[in-house]
Amino acid sequence: MFWGDLLEDMRARIKEITLKMVDLFSERLDLARQIGKLKRERGLPIKDQSVEKDLWNSVKERCIEKRLGEWECRRLFNFLISSSIKAQVPEGGAGPHVEIFRRAKEMEKQGIAVYHLEVGEPPWSFPPEVLDAMIEAIKRGQTRYGTSLGNERFREAASNWISKRDSIDASLDQVMPFPGSKYALFSILSVFLRPGDRLGIWLPAWPAYKGMASHLSLEVVEISSLEELESLKGVSAFILCSPNNPDGKVWSKKELEELSEVLNESNALLISDDAYAELSFEDRIPPSKIYENTISVNTLSKAFGMTGFRVGYVHGKEEYIKRLARFLSLTITSVPEFIQEGAAAALMVGERFVKDVRMELESYLGYALKQLEGGPLEVSKPHGGLYLFPKVLINDFDSSKFASEVLEDKGIAVAPGAGFGPFPDRIRITYASPYADPGIALLREAIESWTSS
Repeated sequence: MFWGDLLEDMRARIKEITLKMVDLFSERLDLARQIGKLKRERGLPIKDQSVEKDLWNSVKERCIEKRLGEWECRRLFNFLISSSIKAQVPEGGAGPHVEIFRRAKEMEKQGIAVYHLEVGEPPWSFPPEVLDAMIEAIKRGQTRYGTSLGNERFREAASNWISKRDSIDASLDQVMPFPGSKYALFSILSVFLRPGDRLGIWLPAWPAYKGMASHLSLEVVEISSLEELESLKGVSAFILCSPNNPDGKVWSKKELEELSEVLNESNALLISDDAYAELSFEDRIPPSKIYENTISVNTLSKAFGMTGFRVGYVHGKEEYIKRLARFLSLTITSVPEFIQEGAAAALMVGERFVKDVRMELESYLGYALKQLEGGPLEVSKPHGGLYLFPKVLINDFDSSKFASEVLEDKGIAVAPGAGFGPFPDRIRITYASPYADPGIALLREAIESWTSS
């Protein structure tokens, strides 16, 4: 046989094997969907660590037998597991709180009043300087394409703000604008991780983290205590939110140092979701001061009340910013320049504005805690953020069922705790909400009446 014929024969064999792998993969996904259906019917969790561990041990043995590298096998295994999870939870979206929000909006269109306690929409408006800056920018003609790295005025304002807020030295080359922190997080995961990579998440967690991971076929490693840090060995990245959404936890220096030791072993990326950094009630340690390989993701939606503007920014090493700028250029080109000008104006008056916001936030928190005191709830005072994450002291309480029923029957929208991890007995309440009075008092009444139903 000539070498050309031999080559074609081997290529044909590779094609045959590849198509067989596709057929087996399709069969595997079908089984995963059936398993997911059974789990949902029986109220079982999607992930089962013991089953996953047993399967990996079997795969590892086979890899050794076939003389395959453990790294390649682990990547393949992670991809298969993440694909199975995605198949078992076909919605794979931002979480049940978003579904509650969508239904609440539908009800409002029908003329039904709704008390929105399910979404992080702050009650305060943006600084008046924002509108003035945007109008002037439009008059100057800043309505055309911009660069993905952002304009200099915004980058200077962002670098100055984060330098002052976090007591660091951030240069213009280390910051860039993004159309909201959610897209920034998705972009970071898309750029720095690959299908099958492992992503660490602290529970309870904002549901969008897992939704993004599922979409990108990443394996999620969940921990809820420092005793579980060892399970993070080998992760490619870890997402941290401090103050945390939904429970307001602020990470201490000691906790960040322990986390950093583990992440440093695999040179993992620390993604710091700093959406609520300005809304901390206590001294907050910026993760970037503890761990070098950190990307800080920031938004002007929360502290600055600019939710509908969809603008935020990231801070990190210059090499990180360059890679993210290329991705942004390929996807949406840039953040509109007149939006950047408005955001820059907000950041430049940030110190005064945020001081007033914090005072208002504490007032909302005091009101909420007073309204819930003595009710069938176990409420912990948060260290920051916009939310309470109380445990409902009712036997067999189902947060998803309650959230759906209380919305339809009482017009009160809350986020089911089940969306933030294995917390079916908790609900997330946005206490800093224009609907807090009388929404929170009505919510307590609804919980008490649900107790006796």
